[in-house]
Amino acid sequence: MGAGRSKSSRDETEREAPIRDIRRRSEARMGRRAAEAARSSVRSRAQGAARARTAGSAHQAARTSRRTARASRAAATRFARMAALQARAGIAALGSLGAVAAVAVVVICLVGLVAASAFGIFFSGGDMGDGNPTLREAVAALDAEHEARIEQKKASEAHDEVALSGSTTPWRDVLAVFAVKVAADPSDPRDVITLDDARMDSLRSVFWDMNSIEVSLEERQVTEVGNEEGDAGETGTVKVLRITLTSRTADEMADAYGFDTEQREILSELLDERYDAAWRTVLHGVAGDSGEIVEVAASQIGNVGGQPYWSWYGFGSRVEWCACFVSWCANECGLIESGAVPKFSYCPTGVQWFKDAGLWRAGGEEPQPGDIVFFDWEGDGTSDHVGIVESCDGRTVETIEGNSGDACRRNAYDVGSASIMGYGTPMY
Repeated sequence: MGAGRSKSSRDETEREAPIRDIRRRSEARMGRRAAEAARSSVRSRAQGAARARTAGSAHQAARTSRRTARASRAAATRFARMAALQARAGIAALGSLGAVAAVAVVVICLVGLVAASAFGIFFSGGDMGDGNPTLREAVAALDAEHEARIEQKKASEAHDEVALSGSTTPWRDVLAVFAVKVAADPSDPRDVITLDDARMDSLRSVFWDMNSIEVSLEERQVTEVGNEEGDAGETGTVKVLRITLTSRTADEMADAYGFDTEQREILSELLDERYDAAWRTVLHGVAGDSGEIVEVAASQIGNVGGQPYWSWYGFGSRVEWCACFVSWCANECGLIESGAVPKFSYCPTGVQWFKDAGLWRAGGEEPQPGDIVFFDWEGDGTSDHVGIVESCDGRTVETIEGNSGDACRRNAYDVGSASIMGYGTPMY
């Protein structure tokens, strides 16, 4: 049936063929236009999405930049308290800069701001090459003045015994007050990086405002023990020179000096425990636990008689107390409990402990701050005295010792001194 179509049917098919061709071409053109329109629509949507993503990324980048800038400003603001509270306004203005530029500006500015601020005290530990004393030299000089005044007080009154109590203000408190008083003075701020004569006078003034020495003379009746023959002992009078060291806190000095709110805020920041390592570094050249024992020892300079140390150890009356002093300092830092330093009152015992522990350095070698220095005055191989190494520059060993002339004081020895038997080297 399909093979036998009539001629009229074939003619009709042939006539319709051009029409179908035209229709197909028209439909093809319409399809191409529709496809192109669809593709155009897709491209438009893709471009729109890309623009949206770009805008979103830019917005996100802007937010990130602002967060970074805010973080930079926050860090800068906290550290700018060190520099000067006026820095807040300048740091806030960095919001108009990009994050990288803001950080760069903050870092550059903070170097100058901190150096010129009360926190410039942390830059003053070493030799500035200007002929002025270093901070450590200034501290040692004022400690020596304090000790000399105690000796003057002792010489001013005839006495049989000396009883000393109290302690000096910790040096970090003195220096913090000094730094705020000088560098954060609203009317005449000066940096505290260097210690010229004027600044040294200011530091001396603050030190003596925070430390005082009071003396009183007391008489005590004593009765001597009778002899074996049964004779009664004699009763007599003993003159006791009582020396009291009185210290004032940083807060008390803020009141005394009339510090304003901003100065008090800077003072509080300086004394925050986060800066403990910085204080140890600037005062003793070491930041770890070895610096802590040196700091504790330094705080005791000026004590006479050693009563806090030998009584803490458990003795009922005075003994040769150099080793008690070292043990007391170690205990204050938790070093006895941790096993880093032994508790000992007899120097040879301490020597043997460090040797047995493999923590011994022979005399003549260069020690580290916090090492325990043992002395042999007689050269007989037995230690007679002990102290704590404060510093060593390769030539001179600076020490802090208890029972040095019955007092806590600084001393200095050549590295190669024959009197230095060796060093215990705690694993801080």
